[in-house]
Amino acid sequence: MYEALQKLAKEKENYLFDWNGFRQAGQLQKLLKKLDLSKTTFHGLRDTHASFLFSKEISIDYISRRLGHNSILTTQNYYLELMPEKKHQQDADALNLLNELS
Repeated sequence: MYEALQKLAKEKENYLFDWNGFRQAGQLQKLLKKLDLSKTTFHGLRDTHASFLFSKEISIDYISRRLGHNSILTTQNYYLELMPEKKHQQDADALNLLNELS
């Protein structure tokens, strides 16, 4: 999707989504259909973005601020639920650190 949006951005001089009476969701769906991509929402894109940052070991503090969350706990609780493998890895990392103390 990123590559498709990059290509479109080069072809157009204006924004991809016009401010047109809160119709951006419909515009997104038309764009996805035109690009033959799966349906999603802006919130789905936000979740994908955050999950991608988590997978690249970006700090949770940075991700939380980027998403505009008031508390890092909001970010942690929501996104770790979406990424159980990340939580399991953090549990394993914590146990390894504790084992190193002995």
